[in-house]
Amino acid sequence: MKPRERLCFLLTQQGNVPLDWWQQGEMWAWADKEGLAATIWSQYHALGDEAQQGAIKSAMLAEVRHAKAEYMHQRFALAKILKAMNAASIPVICMRGKAVAEDLYTPSFLRGSTDIDLLYHEDDGPVLKQILTDSLGFSVSPKYPEMFLRDELPIDLHTEPLGITRILAWEHITPLRAPDFFEHSQQGEMAGEKALLVHPRVNLPYLCFHALKHSFERLIWLYDIALLANKVSEDDMWDEVLAGIQAYKLERPCYYVLAYVQAHLAAQVPDEILQTIQPKMGFFERRLFKRHMQHESIPFLAERLFSLMQPSLKHRLEFWRETIYPRYEVRKQIAGCGCVKCNFIRKRLKQVGSALWGLTKELFSIARA
Repeated sequence: MKPRERLCFLLTQQGNVPLDWWQQGEMWAWADKEGLAATIWSQYHALGDEAQQGAIKSAMLAEVRHAKAEYMHQRFALAKILKAMNAASIPVICMRGKAVAEDLYTPSFLRGSTDIDLLYHEDDGPVLKQILTDSLGFSVSPKYPEMFLRDELPIDLHTEPLGITRILAWEHITPLRAPDFFEHSQQGEMAGEKALLVHPRVNLPYLCFHALKHSFERLIWLYDIALLANKVSEDDMWDEVLAGIQAYKLERPCYYVLAYVQAHLAAQVPDEILQTIQPKMGFFERRLFKRHMQHESIPFLAERLFSLMQPSLKHRLEFWRETIYPRYEVRKQIAGCGCVKCNFIRKRLKQVGSALWGLTKELFSIARA
């Protein structure tokens, strides 16, 4: 079995698992890399015989305790932020990892995250940031003005959810914008405080877009969507979600994700939904999709599919130009410390070399087939 295939098996099968699986350090390394170690531990640490339970506990108990402590630290910070924003009548939406953890995981600490992503109205920015710094003790990151830090916890602020400020050409991929999140949200609770919760009509296609944006590099993003798909089925909301997918023109990323989670993560995705959103694929994309469904991590998958989602050849060329050589602010972020020009060019040459090598192997595979 491929590593990701084995993890999918563990997430969906509650039967007996060979003892040697738990004794293989690389399996826990795979699970940790994919963001699923704590989830798999929670499903199996009390199952099986004494030897299996002992192997699981000894392998991951310390890591799980650390994950729980980290989660509680983040949850406390989120509660303080939400309480302060509610008191100031500033609407914010917690996105992605932390929101998914609170909504879909039991217990919530099983879904770890590295930061807290908050979406806000641009007009509220000055007061929101003043509250973070003056009242809550955060400071602005020296590298990025929209990131605030306290006790090594990053708060990442967003006025738009897609990252269009980094790659302007992404605006042509989908009409999904921040007002859609606020329009399709309702008052609920998060971290013990009042919070705006986003409807799956927006959240499911957005999470699919975000997972593709990172070329499905981590299985946790797909597992999040599998859990959300099950909730959509239980609440009979597929018609509303389908309307969102089509309105935001995100059929392609949603098809890639929903087909995978239906096939490999036991997600309750109706066949008619997949049939409705299935995009037209040429020869090369059909091969990409097949590799994706065979648990393969495909380098630069996001760029290749986002290019196909551009409305015209002109937009496609602009997308590739901006992706390969973005604006100075983005180049600076990519370069990190030191010389921006030297470090950026060095990183891009490595990426181009990797892409060419991958394409060469892919063409060789096609020729052999």
